[in-house]
Amino acid sequence: MASKSDLILITGSNGGIGCKLADYLLSTGKRNIACHYHSASEDIEAVLAKHDLDPRTHLFRAELTDEEEVARLRKNIEAELGEVWGLVNMAGGSMNAMSWKIRKEDFQKVIDQNLTTTFLCSREFIPAMRQMNSGRIVNISSVVGYTGAVGAAAYCAAKAAIGGWTKALALELASKSITVNTLALGYFEYGLINHLTDELQDGIKGRIPYHRFGKANEIGGYIKFLLSADGLYTTGQIIHVNGGLF
Repeated sequence: MASKSDLILITGSNGGIGCKLADYLLSTGKRNIACHYHSASEDIEAVLAKHDLDPRTHLFRAELTDEEEVARLRKNIEAELGEVWGLVNMAGGSMNAMSWKIRKEDFQKVIDQNLTTTFLCSREFIPAMRQMNSGRIVNISSVVGYTGAVGAAAYCAAKAAIGGWTKALALELASKSITVNTLALGYFEYGLINHLTDELQDGIKGRIPYHRFGKANEIGGYIKFLLSADGLYTTGQIIHVNGGLF
């Protein structure tokens, strides 16, 4: 199939924020979207069906820590929809443990889920963007990569490293009109946050100047801008979207 220069890939799209982001972008008229999932896919399937898109042609499974599967993901997307122009690296994962109790294999797993996936997906899709002389990469980091968090040292380290990766890629790719930016997200009203008790949620809200969690449009609006022609001059940036948390 011929390449479509506006195709956007969202990794980790079956997660709470990933689903809401896909729903937001689709609601704004961006129809040329490929959605990745790792294991479960029910939520993102429902989002695609809601917007009259066939999950069989817009939904792709892959283990993003495996470079062979990432290569297969690219080939499958290209065969179905064309070459990816915009990459949103949303996939990630975490664990809870004090730093001196983290096993090496658990530390590496969190690094792989967040940083290695970002690296492998970027590396896989950059060559086509370079051929197009145009592209967008949006990496997703976290506020805790810049503030720290008790019991999440591995996650904090991985999310902080994404910032350095972003800045290096932005320098390497500017000559090809490919922008690379990071959104460092605070607390949003989707996904794992809802597994916390009301007391813990209220404690987090109490530290946020807006005293609430973020909403999908407050992430999606930034990503829509970064994917637009108006976003071309914004690259190498770490944009903090956290309600004024710091």
